[in-house]
Amino acid sequence: MEMIVVGNVTFSETPSGDDRTGFSGTLEQILDDIASAASAGADELILDLHLQDWWRNTRQMLDAALEIRELVSAR
Repeated sequence: MEMIVVGNVTFSETPSGDDRTGFSGTLEQILDDIASAASAGADELILDLHLQDWWRNTRQMLDAALEIRELVSAR
């Protein structure tokens, strides 16, 4: 059996507190959550980025996804 994690991402400009839900907060906090999912043994991680109400277009969402992928790969 595989472990597949789905993260419903909600970005904020300021860090969320210790009681935040996973995959919410600053980009750095989201990256920490991705690392935690990997450390927990996740076989696959699906990041759902569509919850942002400030996306102007699909290209902006895709650029954010690519940036996240690059930052995760660099860690």
